Amino acid sequence: MESCLFYASCLFLAFVATSDSQDCDPDTSPAGLTKCFLDTLYYSKYQCGTCLTDAYIRQRSEGKYGCQNSTQTYCYYPCMLEKYGIDSGPVYDDCLCEANSSLPQPSVILPSHCYSPAGKDCKWYRECLAKALPCTGHAEYAISYGEKYCNRYAQTKSRFSHKAQRWIDAARKCLQVALVPLLYFCQVKPTCEDIRTKAFHSHVPCYVEPYPGLSVCNLEATDWINIFFTIKSVFVSSAWLESMKNVVQTAVRCICCEVGSYLFSLRVQIWDKFIGKRAAGEMLSDDELAHAIVLHVSSSLQWNQASTIDWYVFVVNIGASESSLTPSTDQSHSELIIQVVTASVLSVVL
Repeated sequence: MESCLFYASCLFLAFVATSDSQDCDPDTSPAGLTKCFLDTLYYSKYQCGTCLTDAYIRQRSEGKYGCQNSTQTYCYYPCMLEKYGIDSGPVYDDCLCEANSSLPQPSVILPSHCYSPAGKDCKWYRECLAKALPCTGHAEYAISYGEKYCNRYAQTKSRFSHKAQRWIDAARKCLQVALVPLLYFCQVKPTCEDIRTKAFHSHVPCYVEPYPGLSVCNLEATDWINIFFTIKSVFVSSAWLESMKNVVQTAVRCICCEVGSYLFSLRVQIWDKFIGKRAAGEMLSDDELAHAIVLHVSSSLQWNQASTIDWYVFVVNIGASESSLTPSTDQSHSELIIQVVTASVLSVVL
């Protein structure tokens, strides 16, 4: 199996060999069909797989995997490989299925290009995502955000440098490919809120590391300004909070700002103070605690004296963990993972 990690065509040997006219036909099968199977050569239990195009699998896995034969158009993509990048061994609960069980099939038969978007235009959001999973209200994403801002970039593309135009094309394709898994499912149909959440979570990776393509981090300042004016209306829309977080996280991943090292060194000094307050029963929400910590940092670094430095902070993850920073009681604590960006960094984006 080790050779499969470096040679894409050796994957799916067992999967495609079981195909028949009712299954994932390598040449004509409609994409989106799901099946429960056991690949005893690589995995320990039954799992679901989805009939998808070779082009999509290669794009989704960033070139690591593909169908057994390069002439095949369709083959099964194992759930464990798609969700977790695990090509052998265990099968997790959300991929697990019973032998010979019937899995959910697409309620709408979509054209094959829906499961393998080329990213050439913005029609995919309406013709594929919205058609398969229609949503309304606050949780709606496909038309009110995906298609809308995809079209905005298309309309303003001439303002960007050639390098930025390459990034726009790569990011557009990446964003659409990232949502293809919503069109099929092994166990539970995604809700409209699931679609919105997954969509916004895909933004930063597709901006910073689209495959294959150029990172937004490599663009000139003028292109960043054009990006802002292209999407500026989003900051007064219902999606302003998600969009602001994406802007901040993109800036943080692109720019190594000096504040990062200070936060690391000051963390030990302030941990007992603020975690101690929470342990003492003071009712601080996670966001309030994050704000209090960074306020302490800004005061220590004298951000408000020689020059005014504005900053923006929010909690990006919360998890129970054991740490060397645990108070002397040696009890576990809830660790906040905080992102901070100063005005000097944010100005590059805005």
